[in-house]
Amino acid sequence: MEFTGRPMRGRFLVRQGGNGWMVYDSELKGPAQIEKNGAFAEKLTKEQAETLAKLFTTRDKKDPSSRGEC
Repeated sequence: MEFTGRPMRGRFLVRQGGNGWMVYDSELKGPAQIEKNGAFAEKLTKEQAETLAKLFTTRDKKDPSSRGEC
């Protein structure tokens, strides 16, 4: 079996923003929300963004209906 095209990416990506680092939610096409109606995962250090991305990814696998909020 052969697969062609783009490789699969995770939903949450660590990206450098205009002011620091952010966790980008590729499903919502913007910064991930840390908690519902709360702050967005932006203006972070690279280490903070990587930690949050891992947290979002593990929560997303446990609850596919989650929208990137903790």
